[in-house]
Amino acid sequence: MTDLSNKQETLFNQLVKDNHAAIYRICRAYLYDASQADDLYQEILYQAWKSIQAFKGEAKVSTWIYRIAVNTAINFNLKNKRHQHLPMPDFFQPAYEETLPEKQAQEAQLNKLRYCISRLETQDRLIISLVLEDKSYKDIAEITGSNINNVGVKISRIKARLLKLMENSKQYNDEL
Repeated sequence: MTDLSNKQETLFNQLVKDNHAAIYRICRAYLYDASQADDLYQEILYQAWKSIQAFKGEAKVSTWIYRIAVNTAINFNLKNKRHQHLPMPDFFQPAYEETLPEKQAQEAQLNKLRYCISRLETQDRLIISLVLEDKSYKDIAEITGSNINNVGVKISRIKARLLKLMENSKQYNDEL
């Protein structure tokens, strides 16, 4: 192995280690079925490996890998039309509660939120998933190819839409 290959492999391994959870959450945001999400995850890693030599360091590594993940997910879905965008991944882990009824109520609320997020358009699901990842407006703009002001407006609109969906519990219960 050459020094370049060793350096590329080391960089790739660190990239995967630092970003594996975020990549997987993007996969689950685009695909509900875990086995299909696993396939998408592998495709994202493959695309990152192929692109690693072209990375110039002009953006943060996390932003670069997010863009690869999002673009790969979009292409994956175009190739596999049968994959519908259903519920979001398990973004939230409810805090441990001593009583089962409280835990069940929390889980019901989280399921409702996941359902409501799944009802959003693809781009909106991506943006809200990045918000839930605590990404800055600047990072979200870079990842989505938008400008910062547009991201702020979109986030406000998405939050309003989610609130409306959350308040409309009848629709959620009918779909279950």
